Amino acid sequence: MQNNIEVIPYLSFKGSCEEALNTYIEAFGGEIHYMSRWTEDNYDVTPDQIGKVMHVEFSLGKTHMAAGDTFDGLEVNTDIKLMIHMDSKEEALHTVSVLAEGGTILSPLQPHPKPDDGGCGSITRDRFGFTWIITCPNPDKQ
Repeated sequence: MQNNIEVIPYLSFKGSCEEALNTYIEAFGGEIHYMSRWTEDNYDVTPDQIGKVMHVEFSLGKTHMAAGDTFDGLEVNTDIKLMIHMDSKEEALHTVSVLAEGGTILSPLQPHPKPDDGGCGSITRDRFGFTWIITCPNPDKQ
């Protein structure tokens, strides 16, 4: 059994993958490692795929992720929640504001209840439908 396996979250989008990646990289920092696109030669459902992201691998901080635009007619499943720990309240507030553009802050950044009140958290659903839990240390408990 391999013990060096890495679980890579894979996010699916309905044509907005590149826009989402740019938003996430603005919010968290990160980089794109590899990106391929649908072309006239490889699209498999509709010409609307042409130019959209077929597959991308990227990093947000130390987290390796992947994504792509899907055109299979099925609804994109955004039930997963993604949690990111930020180093400061300022970083967390910036990240929440970027994710909230066109999205919804479900819970503003606030201290966690006791006994977890050493940290703060916020929940935001971005304009692509994904829910982000953003946490940081509670500056009042430092």
